[in-house]
Amino acid sequence: MITYEVDKADIRYVLKKLKGIETKAPRAFKNAVNHTAKAARKKMAAGAQESYTVKSGGFNSRMKIQNATVGNLSAVIRSQDRTLTITRFHTTVPKSGGRADIVKDGLKQLVGSKNIRAFKRKGLIMQRKTKARYPLKALRSVSVPKMLEKVYEGERGMEGALAPVIKRTLHDEIAAEVAKLI
Repeated sequence: MITYEVDKADIRYVLKKLKGIETKAPRAFKNAVNHTAKAARKKMAAGAQESYTVKSGGFNSRMKIQNATVGNLSAVIRSQDRTLTITRFHTTVPKSGGRADIVKDGLKQLVGSKNIRAFKRKGLIMQRKTKARYPLKALRSVSVPKMLEKVYEGERGMEGALAPVIKRTLHDEIAAEVAKLI
């Protein structure tokens, strides 16, 4: 979970600017925090789309924002889910064996043995665990929370960590909300 707090300097800045209408300060903070959460969600999704070949439909629905209120001035971006099936990524499954491109490095073989190959059944890419016919397992990749963690930390080809960018966005949003009220 990613958490940002408004520090005391921001509070003093807002109260100084809103001299006489201090009662509108909580609403200004609420709006700034909600706008920052939406911007952070978009930046994290864009970063994941740059780094991974995941299809957006299966990715965006797994990130939810719990908005801030006047009584609770914190917004939360939640992402929880199991690992994604490989069919949500760029894959090919010819008869010679499956290949997947998950982190935009090119297609990689899904199996290492000649006798155990990946194949497609009922919309999933499956693989036998042994040479016997059963058991089968559906091939999966990393989960959306793990992808977001890598993007947030600045890994996977990102220019840098998102923490300073989101903090700067929060300060800009606070300034914009104060400017609206003045």
